[in-house]
Amino acid sequence: MPFHSRIHNAVAMTLARLHAKGLSFRQPRSRPSRRIPILSFHRVSRIRPDHWMTVTPEAFENVVRSVQSRYRVVSLAEVDRLLGAGNDVEPTVAVAFDDTYGCNHLFAVPVLRKLKIPATFFVASGFVDSARPFPHDVVAGFSDLPNFTSAQLRDMADDALFEIGSHSVTHIDFATPPSTATYQHELGESKRALAALTGQPIDRFAVPFGGRPQCTPELIAAAKEAGYRRTYSGFGGSNLISDGGQVAFVLNRLCPERHSPEYVLACLGGYEGRRSFTLRRPREAPLSADFQTSGF
Repeated sequence: MPFHSRIHNAVAMTLARLHAKGLSFRQPRSRPSRRIPILSFHRVSRIRPDHWMTVTPEAFENVVRSVQSRYRVVSLAEVDRLLGAGNDVEPTVAVAFDDTYGCNHLFAVPVLRKLKIPATFFVASGFVDSARPFPHDVVAGFSDLPNFTSAQLRDMADDALFEIGSHSVTHIDFATPPSTATYQHELGESKRALAALTGQPIDRFAVPFGGRPQCTPELIAAAKEAGYRRTYSGFGGSNLISDGGQVAFVLNRLCPERHSPEYVLACLGGYEGRRSFTLRRPREAPLSADFQTSGF
């Protein structure tokens, strides 16, 4: 057998062995970037996979492996640091989850731990340790989805890979501005309850539903008053690194509607083929300085 054929076969066998062990070589990353997207999920599970926001564990692992092969995956704290430094970065992304779906502990957390991927879980505190379903799930015909238990959240909070953030108490829709007392309860009580449960400070808040109608000036003011360090939208866009290294109070997140690796990577790369992806639509007012400027 020619020498080059023997080398080719040896390399192929090595790659096959690595693949069998769940390992792979990373594909080369592209040139430095000035934007950092935050990729948001909701539910990873084999239980009721027909739920509209659910991705199976196998599909989730395929997605995050593909993302990890092209991006450095960092924590939200590292996103803060990188944005504040004001320098170009290698392709970088962060991962977050919304709502209180307990299946994420069973199915998403093992994948994240195996691949050493940091993530922040934004939790609606009023659903912890209960069988209470989210109203929007009930409307869609799903009233039997398990929520996080205190033990699951403590297990995650004790792992340096993970961070727990607030997602309000009741997953309230802030599109209709509530009373001052309701703002204080939804943001303050969730912060207090989750801190007591995890033994760690809770200084990040993801807006329930996360659209422009929910991200009102009143909500942003209430989140600042409650003592949050950072708030997160959910209606698309990345976070542009400013020349001066300013980090806005509200960072942008994107939530892909489909979970194939190709689609998610396209969204991270700036694909605008989804309705909620662009930060500004015709006839909409520009976002305030409370929002980080989007790179796309």
